Amino acid sequence: MTDIYGYAAAAPLYRAAGWMQVIPLPEGHKTPPPSGFTGRSRKPVTDEQVQVWSQATPNANTGIVIPEGVLVLDIDAEQGHRVKADGAKGISELSQELGALPATWSSTAHGIDSPARHLFYKVPEGLAWKGGAIEGVDILQPGHRYSVVWPSIHPSGEMYCWYTPSGSTTSQIPHISDLATLPWKWVDYLRKPEHTTPKPAFNTLISHETGTYDTRMCKAINTFLNKTLSNPASKGSRHDTTLQAVWALVNFAQEGHRGALDAINQLKPRFIAEIAPDRPGKEREAAREWAAILSGAMEKVNGIQSHADPCEQSKIERMLPGEFNELTQNTIANQMGESHPQQVQNVGTTPVQTGSTTASQVQNGSTESYEANKTSSSWRFEDLTQLASGVELPPTPTVFQREDGQGLFYRGAVNDLHGEPGCGKSMIAQIAAAQELKSSHDVIYIDYEDSARNVVKRLLLLGVTGEQIVAHFHYVRPSAKPSSPTSLDGWRETLGYADTATLTVIDGVTSCLAYAGLDSNSGDDIAAWYNTMPRLILACGPAVVLIDHVVKSKDNRGRYAGGSMQKLALIDGISYSANMTKPVGKGVRGTIVIKSGKDRISEIEEHCAVSWDSNGSHLREAARIEINSTNPKLMHVTIARPNMMPSEDRQTKRDDFRPTGLMEKISQLVENAIEEPSQSELFDALKSDGSGAKTAIMSKAIRLLLEEGYVTNRASRHNRACYRSARPYRQIDDPKSDSFVDRMSREEVSELDDGNHLDI
Repeated sequence: MTDIYGYAAAAPLYRAAGWMQVIPLPEGHKTPPPSGFTGRSRKPVTDEQVQVWSQATPNANTGIVIPEGVLVLDIDAEQGHRVKADGAKGISELSQELGALPATWSSTAHGIDSPARHLFYKVPEGLAWKGGAIEGVDILQPGHRYSVVWPSIHPSGEMYCWYTPSGSTTSQIPHISDLATLPWKWVDYLRKPEHTTPKPAFNTLISHETGTYDTRMCKAINTFLNKTLSNPASKGSRHDTTLQAVWALVNFAQEGHRGALDAINQLKPRFIAEIAPDRPGKEREAAREWAAILSGAMEKVNGIQSHADPCEQSKIERMLPGEFNELTQNTIANQMGESHPQQVQNVGTTPVQTGSTTASQVQNGSTESYEANKTSSSWRFEDLTQLASGVELPPTPTVFQREDGQGLFYRGAVNDLHGEPGCGKSMIAQIAAAQELKSSHDVIYIDYEDSARNVVKRLLLLGVTGEQIVAHFHYVRPSAKPSSPTSLDGWRETLGYADTATLTVIDGVTSCLAYAGLDSNSGDDIAAWYNTMPRLILACGPAVVLIDHVVKSKDNRGRYAGGSMQKLALIDGISYSANMTKPVGKGVRGTIVIKSGKDRISEIEEHCAVSWDSNGSHLREAARIEINSTNPKLMHVTIARPNMMPSEDRQTKRDDFRPTGLMEKISQLVENAIEEPSQSELFDALKSDGSGAKTAIMSKAIRLLLEEGYVTNRASRHNRACYRSARPYRQIDDPKSDSFVDRMSREEVSELDDGNHLDI
């Protein structure tokens, strides 16, 4: 195939590999494509049309229009054509949130080492996609654009080449079936939100009697079936979605939910009808595929079926069936019996007596929550002797320490870390885990978002040894709630590790709630989940850190994660908002800022920035996490203090407003002016530059520049004040500005005080 050149020779090869919409492009160029054969209303490319094009332009470049079931990520590099951002770096940062992209076939004319290329993936058919994944990364999709491929010649003179998933060049053309499947997290992120109502066929489960639910099924089954039928390819393909749905419904049946088998029966005809057209054996083959799915699901479930439908119980009862509650109590009692035998006699029988709590428990966690979980009933009057004696019972922040030694997470309490996708929440949790592992402390990582491979890779980059990871890092990626029959043994093991762990991370609160059949917008569901997962873990002593998302709309965000405000109300440690102020990734130095929105115990808040955020969000900066990834083998992390300098100008009076943005613009205008401008000339220049500031605010900006010595003024011959630059004003150098950046680098700080930095 090395001698093949031009469209006439290449087109038959592509069509044989399943790429039917092969089009010619001008020789040595990428555009224009033939009219009418691209876009949503494109005409099909027939054998006759290929023959016409091949005879007319045999040496033309070759393009393939993206077919249904295929999506292409067009990644531009920093040196690419007219790009505004480095797409390769952006996709790497996005991978930290969504998980690594699987290796797949790719095409580029820029050489084997260039990150700028087209990545080809299989995706569910019939979905609508965004125009781009991130700045610098476009999406080529059915009905939108095409890919220029081998043996085309790039305008630079280089030839396009295909690369295998291993990264080597090849003379073969990939068949569509050879492409890697895009993970469902990426599918959900890249697809457009659905604004249409479900198709009428989905409404077969709606009961005419109630107007909402099929009365044969309980609430949980109705809700789950509705979601599955409304998005039959949500997990990457109809097969995978149905497979997971059947497994879930079989688990629902095992837990006693009413109507789970009826729901499975509704899925069967729908699955066969949708899959049959794509199968060579049509309905018969689709039926055999369904039988294999159902048989596999039944094999996955063990244990004794519950007789009571959880949906007919209260929220707490649904999360804590009697047998699960008893098992959990016995687990904690057994754990305590191993390390604190003197306390076993108190479990579930009598209130805690004075002096029954060890000093280590007082230091490491909340005794109140520990004892509440030990006893079979929480409605007992507490013994207040130790509190009345002045003993400090609240937990102290000892986990995730800043460079000054101040801890940022409370042990024995639930702490929260929330932010936008890609803001570095998981990275912060893993940095905290690395600290604990380096001190030979046990860490539990309950992960609903990523994979063990990616997390362990990050820990190794943070300097944790393989021996420390194997001995002290306990990682689990559950796909069901702890109380399900298949999860009980694992949940019991988790509580066993929690007895010695100093940190437990639950990465992905929203996903965890979904697996439990709970609604993140329901205060009742949130309260039930807190009592049956985070608080059972914190009762054993570790710092529990929840990783959560925020609502999409910036205007509607509060001080808490997305969903019910009950999330913030139930935090008994500290709640942080995370924001990546400088990009973090390979080869760069980035910064993540965390800000406190609520400190229940108030031992960290006094060590945060003095002032609230200027935007009225009532957040106070707690730390700046500076991440240096320029060394590909080791990540250097500094957990720096916030700016602690008191600033009188941040008080709530309107007269104390400081228009730093206008001050910088005015300073630049004065610096660059050929003749000394007057105040009216400065105002006119600001308005022509698009400033909508009021005259009073512009006047205040000039006055502050005069008072602080950045500009001087004098009277002109027309008796008007004219302004001259004395020294430049920049927001980045102003400690009173939100854009202030300390000029002293972290390397200089290290030279001044080698003992006050954290090298992870």
